[in-house]
Amino acid sequence: MIDPRPALAFLALSLFTTGTVLAQPEPIFASVSATLETENVDIDPDDPAIWINTSDPAQSRVIGTDKDVGLVVFDLDGKIVQRLSDGRLNNVDIRQDVSIGNKTLSLVAASRRNDDTIVLYTVDATGTLTQATPFAFPGAPRKIDDDIYGIGFYHDVKAHRLFVIASFKTGEIMQWEVTSTAGQLSLAFTRELAVPTQPEGVVADDELGFIYVGEEDGGLWRFAAASDAETSGHLVDKVGSTCLPEDDLEGLAIVKGPDNSGYILASAQGVNRYVLYARQPDADGNQPCYGSFNLVTGATDPVSETDGLDVTTTALSDRFPKGLMVVQDDRNEGFNRNFKFVSWADVMQAMQLAD
Repeated sequence: MIDPRPALAFLALSLFTTGTVLAQPEPIFASVSATLETENVDIDPDDPAIWINTSDPAQSRVIGTDKDVGLVVFDLDGKIVQRLSDGRLNNVDIRQDVSIGNKTLSLVAASRRNDDTIVLYTVDATGTLTQATPFAFPGAPRKIDDDIYGIGFYHDVKAHRLFVIASFKTGEIMQWEVTSTAGQLSLAFTRELAVPTQPEGVVADDELGFIYVGEEDGGLWRFAAASDAETSGHLVDKVGSTCLPEDDLEGLAIVKGPDNSGYILASAQGVNRYVLYARQPDADGNQPCYGSFNLVTGATDPVSETDGLDVTTTALSDRFPKGLMVVQDDRNEGFNRNFKFVSWADVMQAMQLAD
């Protein structure tokens, strides 16, 4: 069989506009230590998502994929409080308190590689997950030649519409709207995006209306998030640059500051660093690299080869007074695998980030 991916890559490249990347001449580099580590997962962790308990932030939860098993839910001490053995769930994302039909829900989405589906969960007021009804939906409107991989929500806050975006190893990216039919959730296909080669990380900036996709060997792409927007992408930074010197580019998150300030956070897996880009594009559409940091030995062992990550700047507890960063740790002492929790206050101090 002829491999269709080179042709897809050529087609994808024809859709993209590549802007000039204006990185700082001397990006900041720092080292930080994790605050704690979670209990070990059964097989292989990959991607986390943070659920915030708005009534009692100290009772917030971290939802992580154990990608050959399902989901694992942790409290802020890193203790496992729930397991959901629902298949080969690779990536996960969450949106809280969104209106779907006549209901307000907190939803979790995960990409399931067993059958290339998107699975949905509801989250109750205690942070407990339950399979949604229906639970699983096709990840693409047609047959795709390789696995579903990344997942992310986009909440159009002005139009009160929720979308889920799924990336496939082929470079194809599907955007679906989450709707409700007769009281049950459903997905309606809206459009298709693409990057030249294998992507994984997907994250949306709800307030600014962008979708970011990490092409593992290529770089960080930005797309307009509206379902009727132009489908061409903008290359924010490419692998081989000062801030992304080696592949793979992996997990992505939005670091939200006041007045829509903040950063795009990316895992530069090949060099064991976490890179910060300006959240707001400049007048030329560029988002300069501010700098990067690594996670060294401290209260835990050092962190290496991170796949997925998430961050919140909401104060959660005395240990996380300015928020929490969660990262997957691929190589652990004792050959165990888990997630590391990092106080965002420590990152702010080390990277000289303003409040």
